[in-house]
Amino acid sequence: MDVFLAIVLMLIGLFLLIKGSDAFVDLGTKIGKKFKMSEVLIGLTIVSVGTSLPELLLSLSASFNGSSDFLIGNIVGTNIFNMCCILGIICLTNPLKLLRETIRKDMNMSLITSTALFVLLMDIVDSGSTHNSVTRTDGIILLLFFSIFIYYTLYEFGEYLRNRREKRYTDAKEHRIRYKKDSKGEDNKKVFSLKDVKTMCLDLFLMLICIVFIFIGAELVVNNAVIIARVFKVSETFISIAIIAVGTSLPEISTSIAAVKKNRINIAIGNLIGSNMFNTLFVIGTSALINPIRVTTPSLVVDAAVFVLVCLVLRLFTRKKPEITAMEGFTLLSIYACYMVFVLYRH
Repeated sequence: MDVFLAIVLMLIGLFLLIKGSDAFVDLGTKIGKKFKMSEVLIGLTIVSVGTSLPELLLSLSASFNGSSDFLIGNIVGTNIFNMCCILGIICLTNPLKLLRETIRKDMNMSLITSTALFVLLMDIVDSGSTHNSVTRTDGIILLLFFSIFIYYTLYEFGEYLRNRREKRYTDAKEHRIRYKKDSKGEDNKKVFSLKDVKTMCLDLFLMLICIVFIFIGAELVVNNAVIIARVFKVSETFISIAIIAVGTSLPEISTSIAAVKKNRINIAIGNLIGSNMFNTLFVIGTSALINPIRVTTPSLVVDAAVFVLVCLVLRLFTRKKPEITAMEGFTLLSIYACYMVFVLYRH
């Protein structure tokens, strides 16, 4: 196949990934608001899954096609880009004031997750194997970590809802307002009309179409990235880290920018860290469960170590104070610049 055509098809695939993910998030948010879900719950469910769909379907496609190095390179590269570039740029424009819960839960869990991935990739050292791999057992371990993270997140959200409900019921005035008629004399209680049901069914159908487009985009990206790598005699790992990782991070970029503009900093941080957790635990865990991941490029272990380093640096930044300053944001960007120089040099 002509290399120019392969590049065009890969770009078309990236376009389908990004636009399909954006449309999925928009439609899902619309349905969530119809059911009067809170922004926090929408962010924890629809937004986090929607922004990670490109990585998920790319990884599943790579797993089925036997492109294991592409799979690991894309996930690790995306995570490093999220934590260094996106977070670093946000800090430069607006120093971050973090919630204690964000530091206590998300930052610590992110460090544990990155360390777990690094350890699971070290089969040569741990078991004397001739190659590094993520086995089905490793995949189950990662999915168990993911289950713990989801349970803890939903438990905390449930506690928040219970506390808010108790406060509402203790306030007699608010209790009366809940049953008060509006200016037209109609009950405020939401009743879905036939038109609403039809609209939601259409939105659900469109969400399925978005998933199909994202899957097609993933196939185009993986297959043509392999062709380009062979033509230019570079590794799949290099393309996945230097190019594809940035492309699949675009949904996180747009979501984070929107959250910062609305001064919802902790939603932006939660989206980035939550996306990394989803990528590392669920995407790699599911891919390994379907088809064990054999890592043939030793340098991917170094990339995983860089991911651990970035998470450790972030935790050290917030050890004594609940904020990340502009200078610390610049440090994150510098780490990513040095990392990319290293990636370019080794290839």
